[in-house]
Amino acid sequence: MTKIRMLSTLTREEREKIIGRQQDEFKDIEPQVRKIIDDVRMRGAQAVIEYVKKYDGADLSFLRVTEEEIARAIQNTPKKLVAALTEAAKNIHRFQEKQMISAFRLRSRYGSLGTNVRPFARVGIYAPGGTAAYPSSVLMGCIPAKVAGVPELVLCTPPRANGTVDSAVLVAAELAGATEIYKIGGVQAIAAMAYGIDEMLPVEKIVGPGNKYVTVAKRLVSADCDIEFLAGPSEILVIADDTADPEMIAYDILAQLEHDPDAKAVLVSISEGFAKSVLSKIETLKDTLPRKEILERAIKNGLTVLVSGVLEDAIDFANDYAPEHLLLAIRNAEEEMKNICNAGSIFLGCWSSVAFGDYCSGPNHILPTMGLAAKRGALSPLDFIKVIPYQRTSRAGAQRLARIAAEIARAEGLEAHARAAEARLRK
Repeated sequence: MTKIRMLSTLTREEREKIIGRQQDEFKDIEPQVRKIIDDVRMRGAQAVIEYVKKYDGADLSFLRVTEEEIARAIQNTPKKLVAALTEAAKNIHRFQEKQMISAFRLRSRYGSLGTNVRPFARVGIYAPGGTAAYPSSVLMGCIPAKVAGVPELVLCTPPRANGTVDSAVLVAAELAGATEIYKIGGVQAIAAMAYGIDEMLPVEKIVGPGNKYVTVAKRLVSADCDIEFLAGPSEILVIADDTADPEMIAYDILAQLEHDPDAKAVLVSISEGFAKSVLSKIETLKDTLPRKEILERAIKNGLTVLVSGVLEDAIDFANDYAPEHLLLAIRNAEEEMKNICNAGSIFLGCWSSVAFGDYCSGPNHILPTMGLAAKRGALSPLDFIKVIPYQRTSRAGAQRLARIAAEIARAEGLEAHARAAEARLRK
């Protein structure tokens, strides 16, 4: 069973190891990832087809999903699942719309100025697969881009060994407005979207979660193609007191760990007794779940249980950790949230299951991991737009601004700037 440790007695090295998430292990796979990217850049679709066969077991000659396949998926998907995906899409769309910003124009004593808001023209969405299908990631990636006004949404997702794509994934793609869908997963999908292949034009930006190989691939192509952030293996940090339900907390932890053997979970309990109760539930419940093998590996490698009798210390640790998902299962959770600076997404109270955010409540589940939540939050429509400022200076305004600009320009030693401003004084 996972060892319970006191937060206050952790050495500096122990604390840094937990917070660091062992990111150095990504360096070990970088040469392998780079080799695949270079191969796709050089050989295009043929290389992708070979990698799809090697890693997914699918023997394909045509990578793009057809309209007939989409229609068949809609027909074959259970009605209850279609209804659930439809409701989730509505909730996500409603929340994302509230995050969108509008262009503005204002008048000043010098003239007028404002902004134009322009979407990217072509964006790539990655929806992981392999050990599971993720229609929710399709909704979370495509809908904010659609809200932002992106006209071309390219979706890549791994095929099954028989060459098909999970029907729920295709239904989600249709609901979310994907314009092109390709049966490509992993590193080869990131490379294909970044650089293009015979049947796919390159995109301007790639978003979406994935395993460590996808994460490294996104980092390597980011010099040539924009990315949102490094969304690696799932992680959750829970701060819980005796008002929380041990079974609920155990399930929320298991829910994130079942994604990936590399997933991370941290429980900071206000009491040792509660920590023991949660650990006991985890041990019992994991044996009842179909992804038991993945869970056992993730629990062994990625579960940390800490006890802190001081809530303030627990919150300080959470801010240092900057988790992808932060569950505050404590008294006065909303009040304590004011002290949280770094988190991808926050869940307040025991009733706010992280699973709701993963699927259907509205906020995005594509979140920064590995401490990057200290720098930014969830994916939103703002990730798919360019805010371009403009200004129109009146003749009278130019007379006023010229003297100011010239003074500052000469202080910086840029005479041509000063004269460009002063040229407006003589006309």
